[in-house]
Amino acid sequence: MFYRYGGSYEKTIRQLQRRQAIAKIKYEERKLKWEIFKLHLPFLFSMKFSKGIVLLSIAAIIAYTIGAILLQKNTMMELSPTLTTCVYGFFGTELLGLAGIKIWDTKLLNDSSTPSSVEKENADG
Repeated sequence: MFYRYGGSYEKTIRQLQRRQAIAKIKYEERKLKWEIFKLHLPFLFSMKFSKGIVLLSIAAIIAYTIGAILLQKNTMMELSPTLTTCVYGFFGTELLGLAGIKIWDTKLLNDSSTPSSVEKENADG
């Protein structure tokens, strides 16, 4: 199992360790090149995961709609209404879920930043 090209176990382990060291060096090199590339960009590109999901959902809905219209125009056949309902339902639910999470997080942040009525009564004394 560990013998490669007719070598011994120790020789195979040394070769694998050497390949691992080279892979680590190449990984570090790629990370440094990426950091240098980001420094050349005139803008900072950082996006939260939820915003990426929103953009992906909207893009998927637009792409599906355009594809359905083109397919219907060219083939003169309607796509399955069940499929259309499921696509819009899935991405609509995804967007509503993200909106609910955002609202809930905002509500919790606002509630935790304002002092509670118990703390106010204790302060009054």
